[in-house]
Amino acid sequence: MIQPSVYSFPQILAAALELVREKGWEGVSARAIAKKLGSSTMPIYSHVSSIEELEEELREKARSLMKEYQRRRYTEHPLLNLAFGYVTFARDEKNLFRFLYLEKPAEVKTEHLTGMKETFFADFGEDSPQGTALMKMQESGLEELIQHTWIFTHGLAMLVNSGSFGCNSNETILNFLMNAGEAFYLWGIGEGRDALQVEDLQEEPGGLI
Repeated sequence: MIQPSVYSFPQILAAALELVREKGWEGVSARAIAKKLGSSTMPIYSHVSSIEELEEELREKARSLMKEYQRRRYTEHPLLNLAFGYVTFARDEKNLFRFLYLEKPAEVKTEHLTGMKETFFADFGEDSPQGTALMKMQESGLEELIQHTWIFTHGLAMLVNSGSFGCNSNETILNFLMNAGEAFYLWGIGEGRDALQVEDLQEEPGGLI
């Protein structure tokens, strides 16, 4: 089969994303992308002058995949699903998570931490299940609640991603999040710790349990 001599930017980006998934950011080069596509490097450089130009596009693609994990319905509790999806993305897509938060992290500025409610709604929408659940919480202290839940969840995700957490099963991850949720999630919507059980996980094709 004759390989095409011209590739579109989306094709180049898709090949670069697969390289990040397989080898991390260090595995991305014009030569590696060309090999992935079965071409010379000329079509690559016809769209990008340097690999660094792909960085922001790849970050958006990786974040989009992470949001897909966070939007899945694992339990009856949308905010718990959000955190669980974040951590399991770190477990299942190790190199994409490392690209986002270790290899090429975007700077987390003070204004980002104090505007996380707005960022949350920008990512998921006020009418989404996650947004609706968040709006049920008391406005007082809500910004701090979002900050603390993100910091805890991110820390857990980093441990899971590195492999230093030990058991990375769905049940273990969920239990840690539920224990943190006693303060971070459940109290915010006026429910008790007993409202969440591991059995709440929904079985799906290809699924969790």
